[in-house]
Amino acid sequence: LNIPSAFITGSIGKTTTCRMLAAILAENGIAVGLSTTQGVFIGREIIRMGDSSNCRFASRVLYDRRVQAGVFELARGGLLNQGIVFNGCDVGAVLNVYDNHLGLGGIHTREEMADLKSAVVRSARKMAVINADDPLCLKMRSHIVAPHTCLVSMYADNPVVLSHMKTGGFTAFLNHKNESAIHLYKGNECIGFITAADIPASYEGRFRPALFNALFAMALAYGLGVQFNVIRNALKTFQSTEETNPGRMNFYDDLPFKLLITWADGPQALEELGRFIQEMKVSGEKYLMFCAVGNRPDQFIKDTGKSAANIFTHYICSDYIDLRGRPPGEAAELLSEGLKEKDVGQERITIASSHQDALEIAFSMPSMNDLLVVCTYAFDAAKTKISRKAR
Repeated sequence: LNIPSAFITGSIGKTTTCRMLAAILAENGIAVGLSTTQGVFIGREIIRMGDSSNCRFASRVLYDRRVQAGVFELARGGLLNQGIVFNGCDVGAVLNVYDNHLGLGGIHTREEMADLKSAVVRSARKMAVINADDPLCLKMRSHIVAPHTCLVSMYADNPVVLSHMKTGGFTAFLNHKNESAIHLYKGNECIGFITAADIPASYEGRFRPALFNALFAMALAYGLGVQFNVIRNALKTFQSTEETNPGRMNFYDDLPFKLLITWADGPQALEELGRFIQEMKVSGEKYLMFCAVGNRPDQFIKDTGKSAANIFTHYICSDYIDLRGRPPGEAAELLSEGLKEKDVGQERITIASSHQDALEIAFSMPSMNDLLVVCTYAFDAAKTKISRKAR
């Protein structure tokens, strides 16, 4: 690659991290080529919609002479089927390694998944950025050939981070002293910090995943040579909306009720979303419509259901649009079983016959002052319901 480039992988959080990094580079006056699970983009121009999180689609970006930097999401499937076809990247990041895709493509353990995803940090020429709170990510340090490694943590007292600081290494972490803020350090020198309240995508710091994404985007941008004041300005203006990050933490206020459309893939992501919703002040009821992708293990889907238990008034359980090998209703039933194992009563659960049926039910339930959370990867299907409801 002859332009500044970033590869980003992990189990959850990749797309939003890519979006944040692209926004930072754009703030620096750079024309950014971006490929993610949402599509392929050059600046604000949409080149392709749909999952493009592999090197085949990333390479399309490079054919356009306008592109001055590339930000590429590399998901499990792309890494497994194509590997990395480029001659490395400037900066690479692994956000986390969870159980989301175990059992697919011959990968059955987290260790095997970590080995696959480590290809991204092995490819980094200038800086590798890894999650210091994830032991499997930390083990990737032995594969890094880049001169700089940045350790990222949601905890300022992470002992591995503190040790890395003592040796002069780069660190990015969340600090709760006085007020919550994300910090970037080189050794014991603070390069800069941004308060959580100043990062709108984090909703004043209440949505922790956005702070996690911002930590990685900040470190990656700095590794690409962006000045910290530019990073700060970009993260202070980036909002996760339908235009900037479709299907990820998009709020809508022009309906009879409050609506949030987002995607949370698996127990860890849904637990963080649930924590955020619990803290939201809503005078009415809270409803959740959520779905499960069929090619996940039974226990993974049940655990996804468990992670959302006892937060919402009512749950609408659904299959994803693409059943991915399961008979209709099976994934929805597994979500329901997870909820029941956490003592959510049957009267608070609706099992939809299809994803479309789930959307119909979900949009018919809330009243004024209620909150509806639609947690699905099928953003376009959910958005169609918005336009009809708003009429």
